[in-house]
Amino acid sequence: MTISDVAAVSDHNRFWLQWMLWGLLMSLIMGWVARSRSRPGHVGSHPRLQHPTSTLVIGLAGFLLFTAIAVISNVFANATTSWKTTTVFVGFALLALPILGDYFAARHEISEEGLRYGRLIGSGGYMPWTELKSVRFSEAMKWFRLESQSGKVVRLSVMLMGLPTFAQLLLAHAPPQSIEKNTLPVLQTTAEGNPPSVWGAPRNSVYIH
Repeated sequence: MTISDVAAVSDHNRFWLQWMLWGLLMSLIMGWVARSRSRPGHVGSHPRLQHPTSTLVIGLAGFLLFTAIAVISNVFANATTSWKTTTVFVGFALLALPILGDYFAARHEISEEGLRYGRLIGSGGYMPWTELKSVRFSEAMKWFRLESQSGKVVRLSVMLMGLPTFAQLLLAHAPPQSIEKNTLPVLQTTAEGNPPSVWGAPRNSVYIH
């Protein structure tokens, strides 16, 4: 075996090691998010759906990390630095902004009558359970989509705290025909204290929609 062969094996191992470490890091982060959202929202006459602090930390970390990489890669430019790589890093940094915005905007109140919701863009509103037209869970987007008879749409991220209470109230008061078939078991398990996973594939094939 030549030196070049050894170097090639070393590079190959380093490549897989990097991906293994990345996978482990993401698993730890998602586990932290899942644990932090298990805390109940505001306890009182009007329970709340809101993001845990981990959402804010992830949003800030992602924005600062990729912004720093974009700046450093241009300050200490090398052969790989180009407008394309800079655009990619800036793009990733901008993707963190909706996460930060949703952390502050997604403050919803739930009651036996309905959902009072906030929005990232525009004013919030109120959606009575009895006026729901459609309730659907999207495994790909990781949110519950609620649509009223008047056409209003609210999307609730699976990263929110208070989802079990939300599912209990919705199952108790929403018109049964408004809940789509594949979404019903998701709401039932959520009401039992097991919200959908924030990471990876669904725990059960019936969740796929």
